Amino acid sequence: PLSGQAAIEEFRDTNTQLGGFLHVAQEADAEVVVPVAAGAHPSGYVEKAAYEDMCDAIVGAVRNGCDAIFLALHGAMVAEHLDDGEGELLRRIRAVAPRTPLAVGLDFHSHMTARMVENATVIAGYGTYPHIDMGETAQRAGRTLIRMLNGEVEPVMVWGSRPMMTSTLVHAPSRQPMKDIMDMAIAAETGGAVLNASVFGGFPHADIPHTSLSAVIVCDRN
Repeated sequence: PLSGQAAIEEFRDTNTQLGGFLHVAQEADAEVVVPVAAGAHPSGYVEKAAYEDMCDAIVGAVRNGCDAIFLALHGAMVAEHLDDGEGELLRRIRAVAPRTPLAVGLDFHSHMTARMVENATVIAGYGTYPHIDMGETAQRAGRTLIRMLNGEVEPVMVWGSRPMMTSTLVHAPSRQPMKDIMDMAIAAETGGAVLNASVFGGFPHADIPHTSLSAVIVCDRN
């Protein structure tokens, strides 16, 4: 795992979520603190010790104080001791920073939970599979948060899920059955009807109760 300036140098100008968030932060001339940047390929459970180390680093940095939080997450983390890794991280952040604006970028294969939505300010997810819009996704989420900080918008989220285990073999938004759903979300966002609109296919290989197909819409004030 990287942190601090080493993480910034590694991910600056890359097509990654962290790279996208850094781009938005630099546009805003913001001071950036990166407590941890790490990742892993889909495999077994995240070890409890590893999960706690990462959470402690992130929550500890937030506890020191900041104007906004950008989180580049996956959305389907399952740890040895809990099945909603991202939701629990967000809950812990809110415990120390209850009102700090918080933007989350997520993989298309996220499992959405109430805990994730209730503790975030803005959520945006990938719109491609294979994934090629990681940096763009973070910029979509980050720019909405920047507009909030500038007093231009008041993000409010609405979400829903269906108890479906959709196959990753048919998740490509370029063809059916995902195409119509993804086209609706993309049109709503690009047309300005909403601030952000994301569909999540879920990760059907995870043995957890909130496996689902879901969507999150970020609206302005309404």
